[in-house]
Amino acid sequence: MIQFLADQLDQLDLALDQLALKDRNFDRFALMLIDNAVELTLHEHAQDIRRDAELYPPDDGPRCDPKLVTAALGPYFDAKIKLARTTGLVIGELADTIQYLHGFRNSAYHRGARHDGILHALALFYARSACQLLAKYEPLFWSTSGRDSIPHRAVKYLGSVKSVSPREAFKLAWERLGDVAAHHGDTLIDDLHSDMARTIDLADEQVTFLAQHPEPNGTPRDQVVIDCLLWPIAFSDEGEKYAAAHGGPVPMTPEYLTWIAQNYPWPVRTDPIPSWRNRAPISHITLIATGEWNSMGARTRPSFSRWRLR
Repeated sequence: MIQFLADQLDQLDLALDQLALKDRNFDRFALMLIDNAVELTLHEHAQDIRRDAELYPPDDGPRCDPKLVTAALGPYFDAKIKLARTTGLVIGELADTIQYLHGFRNSAYHRGARHDGILHALALFYARSACQLLAKYEPLFWSTSGRDSIPHRAVKYLGSVKSVSPREAFKLAWERLGDVAAHHGDTLIDDLHSDMARTIDLADEQVTFLAQHPEPNGTPRDQVVIDCLLWPIAFSDEGEKYAAAHGGPVPMTPEYLTWIAQNYPWPVRTDPIPSWRNRAPISHITLIATGEWNSMGARTRPSFSRWRLR
């Protein structure tokens, strides 16, 4: 177990070295390193819960739902964080933050989303959150073996583990690593604000462009918003099931699109730009903005881009 924790310490220190270069490609690499350390720790926690149940079965039934533990030992991150919430390893804002940032990592790695304006600050935020997680993580056993090889990056933080208890050595190591991450600076709020402002400006430009057509009278902005949302929903399983369940026409009939536009419960029915601008001042943006940014980006970027390409 000491080897496992030393490897995570080594990996997070490497991530901070990449972030020190302040290059977007190294930022992306650092984000993957941090996320991998977090996921490995959550998986190890799930293994600890399983081992504990096998070695010390309680008389009054399992301490954790076996199905929850089995799911956490599988490939899905959400199942791992769900178990960690249940056992109290991570709760509240820390759990939410880790789940959000894993989603950002996926969008950067699997979908190629750039996020260049916020990637550096988010990766540093994730590094600090990872240190909090690992400081809370308590392995089932503090085991070691003669085959252990502590990486030199980890030795910088641990010193000689033999001179103190491993628990105390790693507690201090996570604190020091967190201090190093904090020393890089914290521009998360400013970067989120700037990126949100750019997102709003881009959406406004696209709505304005579409509202100018067809000439000469154009299209009302509220209608443009519905039109942008209409096509992706109308011919999806969700849209077709909604029409069937609520007495709507069959897809591909002339009146189908009109019915969906008028009856589907759109999350946004009117031009959202004014309300977004009211919510955008930096004084209103807190750390929870990671969730709001994610929600706003998901609503606007795909919809307007698809409509513009039609």
